[in-house]
Amino acid sequence: VLPVWDYVTSFYQASVQNPEADVEFFEKIFHDHFDRAPALFREDFCGTFQACCTWVDRRPENRAWGIDLDPEPLSWGREHNLVKIPAEAQERITLLQADVRDKAPVLVDIVAAQNFSYCIFKTRDALRTYFKSCLAGLRPEGMFVLDLYGGYESLQANEEETKFPAGFKYVWDTVRYDAITNEVQTAIHYRFPDRSVLKNAFTYDWRLWTIAEVCEILLEAGFSKAEVYWEGVDDEGEGDGEFILQDSAENEPGWIAYMVGVK
Repeated sequence: VLPVWDYVTSFYQASVQNPEADVEFFEKIFHDHFDRAPALFREDFCGTFQACCTWVDRRPENRAWGIDLDPEPLSWGREHNLVKIPAEAQERITLLQADVRDKAPVLVDIVAAQNFSYCIFKTRDALRTYFKSCLAGLRPEGMFVLDLYGGYESLQANEEETKFPAGFKYVWDTVRYDAITNEVQTAIHYRFPDRSVLKNAFTYDWRLWTIAEVCEILLEAGFSKAEVYWEGVDDEGEGDGEFILQDSAENEPGWIAYMVGVK
């Protein structure tokens, strides 16, 4: 029988992450700005560091650094993700159990903070400090990529359920939203065909920042430009995975966007 952590992490990777699409987006935006391919990548709050593995497996000159405070997902990633890529590529990943605000181990082309993890920083000063550390960790031609979710349904208690081909259902649960502090408590549950439920597989206590606030703080931290890439919708009104540079957008029940700080 697999440990609970193995089940939970496998479900998370299947339902939340799409590292191939993420890395393709990073490369495209970087090339648009600097007319060259990026090679050096840092994944903050990396967890099981899927993006790092995808990055180094794309080209032999690519290198990646993954940083996370929690040893458990790093260990899981070593056992389950790292072994799936060639041995030569494995050697081009450096994993650090550290605070993402610490001095950068090396200057890179791209820093990414995904899955909204930076929302753990609940004040402008704390978020600005983190953004400054990211700026300091970039090469002269570099960019910092973050994702963010929102929409009016994210500001009220509700559950959003998504069924996956493997048969399980992923549930994003907004447990509580504070209208004064913008603090939000959320959880991920999983439901299975046998009607069993894995509740609170992951729980989060964040400040739900707005896009405008994040962009303002990126500029305050010293980035020369802050851009927003908004996800398009398909014929059924669902996100289509295509992110387009936009200056404004209509609010939706739920949305996901990328923000890019350009050095």
